[in-house]
Amino acid sequence: MQDKKRYIIGASLLHFLVDGLSVSLYPLLPLIADDFRLSLSKVGTLRTAYSFSTSFAQLPFSMLLENYREIMVLILGMVWIAGGFIFMGLSNSFKMLLIIAVLAGLGGNIQHPIGTSFISKIYDNEGRAGALGILNFSGDVGKTLFPVLVGLLLFYFSWKWNFILIGMMGILIGAVLFIIYASPVKAFKDSDRDKNSIGKSNKKSGTGNRWGILSIPGFVLLSLIGVIDAMSRMVMLTYLPFLLIKKGVDNTKTGFYLTVLLFGGSAGKLGCGFLSDKLGYILMIFTTEILTSITIIMIYLNNSIFLLIPILLVHGFMLNGTSTVLYATVAELVSAEGRNRGYGLFYTIYLVAESLGPMIFGYIGDKISLGAIFYILAALTLVIIPLVLLMQKIHGSLPDGK
Repeated sequence: MQDKKRYIIGASLLHFLVDGLSVSLYPLLPLIADDFRLSLSKVGTLRTAYSFSTSFAQLPFSMLLENYREIMVLILGMVWIAGGFIFMGLSNSFKMLLIIAVLAGLGGNIQHPIGTSFISKIYDNEGRAGALGILNFSGDVGKTLFPVLVGLLLFYFSWKWNFILIGMMGILIGAVLFIIYASPVKAFKDSDRDKNSIGKSNKKSGTGNRWGILSIPGFVLLSLIGVIDAMSRMVMLTYLPFLLIKKGVDNTKTGFYLTVLLFGGSAGKLGCGFLSDKLGYILMIFTTEILTSITIIMIYLNNSIFLLIPILLVHGFMLNGTSTVLYATVAELVSAEGRNRGYGLFYTIYLVAESLGPMIFGYIGDKISLGAIFYILAALTLVIIPLVLLMQKIHGSLPDGK
């Protein structure tokens, strides 16, 4: 138990740093644009280049690094990004900054699939969803606190020194974690994991494929559920400001309501994990999806600014909370040995859905109306319920709680 706590703390701290470093770029973009005299399209190119770089190679990285000690790989990924930030601070031109941003972002491919796989194996027997909720939540804390840190540093330092100082902080913490976790023992998955659970996974799979997928139809259904969940989140974040402006909310205040939504989402990532362990994955998915659908309609129809805040909090909790349950479910469908690549594949599908969602629903909005986006999205989230029932029938993989 002590080792479990030790590893969850380390993995969560690394997730906190990786996600925190990634969002640190946002408040620095206006200063970068002013210094290099960039157009808005070039600013967007810089952000997109870094974001794409942090996620496009999740599957190959997961496969390439699956035989190495996970906690050390996670430390390496964070240090890679931190080192890249230092070089970004030393950039003298936009082209140089863009190239280094792409190289720095490569370290981000490691955190989510390998980190999630790592924690799912440590808590393979019990408490998995709660542990993944903690890991998921830690990234959101980083996203919240690092922009504040950057804002404080900007009172005293230029954007270049912000990159350098934040990067040095990441490397220093990485060095400390390396000392703490470095040991001559084998990787966690070879030495500390409950070998009985591995044996059960192997027997259950009945196959020798290296992917370790216990049920291909079940994994396909879970990926389809993930696609809908990912689309729902990004579509809401993208088009909620347009709806608010249509309702008469000042353009400068839409950021506040997005913050309310994201705050509820952070709480959902943490809370739904623990609730899933107690109530079961099926009940939690049913609850989150039904309430997500209802609150989407309520957000669209509601005209009271005061009621909008609690509705957004509930909506964010349910909308983001589902992701923790889905991440835990991946571990039910993939054996421990193939879990790195299983998560890599799932996260890649998830990323593609996040990218396509706003574009697809934007087309719907252009052709029909803004309201159609929200009504169709509400209906689409309910499709997850029969898909979960079908997955349960095919594989019987979702724990029913205690």
